[in-house]
Amino acid sequence: MSSNYKKFFAGSSHVPKGISLGYPVPGPQGASADQIAGAAFFAAPSDWGDIQASAYDFIVIGTGPTGVAFIEQTLKHNPNARILVLERGGFWLPVHYQMLPMAFQAATGSPPTTYPWTRTTRMATTELEFFQAGYIPVVGGRSTYWSAWCPAPTPDLLRDWPQELIDVTLQPGFWDRARSFLHVTTSDRIKDGVYGNLQHQLDVNLRENFKRAVPSAESAFPAPIAVGNPAWKGVKFYKYSTVGTLLDLQQAQKALAAQGKGQPLTIVDHCVVDRLLHDGHGTVTALETSRGPLAVSSAKVVLAMGTIPPATLLMNSFKGALPNIGKRYTGHFMSHITARVKRSAFVDLSALEIGAAYLDGKAGNGLQYHVQASAFASANPEGDESTIAHEAPDAAAVASMAQLKGSEDYVVFVCATLGEVSETNTHNWIRLNGGTDPSTNISLQLQPGPLDHELWDVLDEATYQTIGVLAGRTGDPCAELEYWVDDESGSGGFWQKERPGKKQIRLNIIVHEASPLWMGKDAATSVVGLDYRPHGVHNVYVTGGALFPTSGSWNPTLTMCGLAQDLADRLRG
Repeated sequence: MSSNYKKFFAGSSHVPKGISLGYPVPGPQGASADQIAGAAFFAAPSDWGDIQASAYDFIVIGTGPTGVAFIEQTLKHNPNARILVLERGGFWLPVHYQMLPMAFQAATGSPPTTYPWTRTTRMATTELEFFQAGYIPVVGGRSTYWSAWCPAPTPDLLRDWPQELIDVTLQPGFWDRARSFLHVTTSDRIKDGVYGNLQHQLDVNLRENFKRAVPSAESAFPAPIAVGNPAWKGVKFYKYSTVGTLLDLQQAQKALAAQGKGQPLTIVDHCVVDRLLHDGHGTVTALETSRGPLAVSSAKVVLAMGTIPPATLLMNSFKGALPNIGKRYTGHFMSHITARVKRSAFVDLSALEIGAAYLDGKAGNGLQYHVQASAFASANPEGDESTIAHEAPDAAAVASMAQLKGSEDYVVFVCATLGEVSETNTHNWIRLNGGTDPSTNISLQLQPGPLDHELWDVLDEATYQTIGVLAGRTGDPCAELEYWVDDESGSGGFWQKERPGKKQIRLNIIVHEASPLWMGKDAATSVVGLDYRPHGVHNVYVTGGALFPTSGSWNPTLTMCGLAQDLADRLRG
């Protein structure tokens, strides 16, 4: 019997002795997903004592995109780097949920989404009753559910960022390396039989007409989405999640360690880090975790926990020492518009086609917006339902079955348009609230101010204009287009010629939160220095959108991962 054959059936690389394989008594009769994944990839509870006694070069908290980008880049530099990864959640999905059977769409709500904060009464009850998009506390984090749009902001879009940080993004290969990590490809290059002729015509319409038809727009191009999977021949659309990359790294390091050519990558799941214990002079000496204390020794601690959790951790750990934490709280507000135009606006479309495009611009006050436009042409919506679910460029902004039925002779456009929240609004903040649980004892407050409202009006108009351009109706788009309006029950809706009102298109969610630990030279005017360390803290480094001085409107993950790779470069010594 070959070793691979034995490994497959016995669950290990050798046939074990003793109570195993049904002799002399039956073996265990059940296993959870955590147990199965844990045996293959994660440290066992019994290993914690050894972990506490071991020395590491890096302790990375979090397994989302920035954590894995940092780990991968560090191991490229040095496979002998000793890395410990702490993840608060357990194993849930092996890939992005869009790559799984359609039934998994039912698992997109809460749980797994959690909200480790309290909104203020003002945030929760006035104006649009805003809420902050939650977190997904599992291995891979939000990367298992994200929309995967990955534009690269140009220097002029990095408003009020330190020049030194802008210069980092201008380094040769900065964006290409981040795109490679996230498997980013543009929608015009997918060409899988679903993305094809419609995509090409959308690109032509946009390229030739957006400057004239959308006065506030600055650029437009085919949507850059993290859907490439170059290791699989022939797979054209495979939405990226960090889970596979992380577990591949863990297995690769395990093999290198067995050959004496590298160090194991140790991953501890179900481990919440509550506080960073320090000596009072800026050096973290230990981590207070749900599994027990962990000495830091000479390790560098990398916070790769998203945007708000690292702010919470630093607030609880360095009370008063970092006075600017949470004084900036930015992100993106959103409008959502669905429209349709007759198929005859396009030429030679197949029975099913999908396309995606990206347009960005600015209001007169300098604040930014961008339009994420998806297009769906389905002559058989019920028969195409599974394909659309798997290949929709943005699963959170996809044409519904109610919209597609009756639209067999139409192209349906679904536009999610994001605008940046101004960093100058002092009514937006994150603060400790005196709660006893250090992972949730913060309050959030965010509401749009006058500058944001001005931008919101501009982005709504730009969205309608963009739909007209995509439909090839730049002269009088209103005469050709119909708009979807949800009925009061939320379970259906109808098409109409008139544009829907603001209340029907403006959402009350804040996404892509940013800025509570913004970077800058001076401790008096920022939280984190240009070396990614909080001012006055010696061995802790921050990744993610918390670092952004301003959020812009562009989707942040590509930039976050590029900066995490830059951090790995700086710490390679």
